Amino acid sequence: MKKATRQQTKDHNTRLVLKTIYDQGEISRADVARTTRLTRPTVSTIVAQLMAQQFVIETGQGPSAGGKRPTLLGVAPDNHHLLAADLSSQAFRGAIVNLRGQIQHQLTIPVNRLSGQEALPLVYDLLDQLTAVSPTPLLGIGIGAPGLVDAATGTIRHAVNLDWRDLPLGSLLAARYEPPIYLANDSHMAALAEYTFGAAHDSHHLIVIKIGRGVGAGLVLHGQPFYGDGMSAGEIGHVVVDDGPDGRLCTCGNTGCLETIASAAAMLRQAQETTAQPGLAWPELVSAYLAGDTAVTAIVQRAAQALGQIIAGLIGSLNVRHIILAGSAVDLGAAYRQAVAAAAHQHVMPALAAHAQIDFSTLGRDIVILGCSAMILHEELGII
Repeated sequence: MKKATRQQTKDHNTRLVLKTIYDQGEISRADVARTTRLTRPTVSTIVAQLMAQQFVIETGQGPSAGGKRPTLLGVAPDNHHLLAADLSSQAFRGAIVNLRGQIQHQLTIPVNRLSGQEALPLVYDLLDQLTAVSPTPLLGIGIGAPGLVDAATGTIRHAVNLDWRDLPLGSLLAARYEPPIYLANDSHMAALAEYTFGAAHDSHHLIVIKIGRGVGAGLVLHGQPFYGDGMSAGEIGHVVVDDGPDGRLCTCGNTGCLETIASAAAMLRQAQETTAQPGLAWPELVSAYLAGDTAVTAIVQRAAQALGQIIAGLIGSLNVRHIILAGSAVDLGAAYRQAVAAAAHQHVMPALAAHAQIDFSTLGRDIVILGCSAMILHEELGII
């Protein structure tokens, strides 16, 4: 094994100290040394550097253990900021976020069904406006995009709903903006958000399924995001679930994909067709479902059944016990969640079903933005 250089060791120790302070909230220098097993002089030197860079501040005095009261350290959340953007819905959304994942400023730009090269200027507009209002220089820009995303090269291989193919978005943004650019799949970022900021942060194995314009899954296995070969793990929306004559053509080219039945967009389209109301909007569909409308309930039940079958496959193959549903479908409430869970449990071994828990995300529509923020914090500072 190649020995670490002096600079690599220094960088590792700096990240270790910063992460310890970040995780503890408030902690003394002595306790940082005990936790990290670094010497007190090393910790003092690193803390002085982090304070000079305005990442760490002294927050007050801790309780005395018999001698002088220790000075406590904490991360300064508002001295540095991140820019995170979600390109996965009908409108592009972005935010300026502090080091604690707290959103300071938000912006939404409607896509208005634009796609291909016509949609790209909207991304620039979103980022231009947000960089202009950031109160501090940005540590990084994180983008959550739909479809097949090669995070290593910053390339969107195929985003069906936006009609982007082999788009070098990372390179395009790097040429335009100074901060480091990080690009990832939106569902992967949703899983990272849940693991970092959500109620499931104690789960070492986790699947987040995001249901909105499309359907995608993000996985956390052994406490680490799992992207698979080619960064494409979790593309469940394009698994065929209806290969019969009535299967609908999917934008990916196949027929009967899960996305054509179980996405919020698919449920809405079916409701518009069934009720002969082409102007029906998602909130109206939700209201009709909650009110027990027969036609709409049948559509939602079919969607829940199809999604549950796919979840059963995930439970059976990965033995992950915690599955979280996120995105627009959360609006459908407890009856929808229970229908998904019932379908999943019906199609998997009872011994596995007994331990599988399917919940709604509590992070709301900011889930991808929070995941992108966590990605920047991890890559730039090592504190997530």
